[in-house]
Amino acid sequence: MLATICADDFMPLLGQCCYFHCAQQPVLELQIQAVRLRPRAQVPTGKRVPFVVELASTQDMGLGDAVGRLALPAQAGLPAQVLHEVWLGRVIPAGRDPAFAYFQLPFN
Repeated sequence: MLATICADDFMPLLGQCCYFHCAQQPVLELQIQAVRLRPRAQVPTGKRVPFVVELASTQDMGLGDAVGRLALPAQAGLPAQVLHEVWLGRVIPAGRDPAFAYFQLPFN
């Protein structure tokens, strides 16, 4: 399923919350803050334009990088989705509010 996900699937979810489940931590609520296309990362035979979903959480539970399930909210008449085996990477605040925990979800 992850191979069929594209940036357009996340665009209607901007500003909404999703939930990350992994074995190491309790459920983490994340707000979808941005979707950034990365066309330079595309391989010549690739069909999907690589992109990164930027997420933030008010809960800093010390989670670093992790693999788990991401539960996405329903959108425009479509049911909620769960993405399995996604890698979520922790990133530094880099000028943003340090009270939040920031993450990225890359798709190549």
